[in-house]
Amino acid sequence: MGYTTVSQVAGMFPTFVRGNAQQKPSDTLIQQYIDDVAGEIDAVLTRRGFVATGLSNIQIQALLSAGALNICEMINRYGAARQLGETLATFGVATARQQAQSFGANYERLKNSLDARDERGEPLASGSYDKYFDPLARTESAEPALEAIAGGDMDRSQTPAEMGSSQVFGKFEEY
Repeated sequence: MGYTTVSQVAGMFPTFVRGNAQQKPSDTLIQQYIDDVAGEIDAVLTRRGFVATGLSNIQIQALLSAGALNICEMINRYGAARQLGETLATFGVATARQQAQSFGANYERLKNSLDARDERGEPLASGSYDKYFDPLARTESAEPALEAIAGGDMDRSQTPAEMGSSQVFGKFEEY
């Protein structure tokens, strides 16, 4: 069981018609694509420590928040759509290969964000989605860069560092 559905993956290809006897590839094969990608997502979640080892996909989904499930669904959909697009291209669908490449690039970017990896696969200190999977995760914020101490708040002998701030210059410092 994956994080997305066959309908959502097939919907990434507006001209792909499901539900007739001649449908190629079959819904069963599309579900296999979904399950393959869901396995990769589960491996990342386990490796990063967001879920315990040995849990089934159903157990993992029960532990995740709505925001985390939405992220997993999006990654799962793009990964499965890449595989579906590659398959459709072998059946002669002209634009499927370009769509598959676009979906694949998005999938890799999203999966790397979840896995805290850069585009070369090197580990990063944190991933873009960490806060959705671990409420105690480090959150990058612009607030420290906007911190300031007004000159009236400081004694002439104090420096910003003594106040716990990281500004280079204080109002009364002389250089």
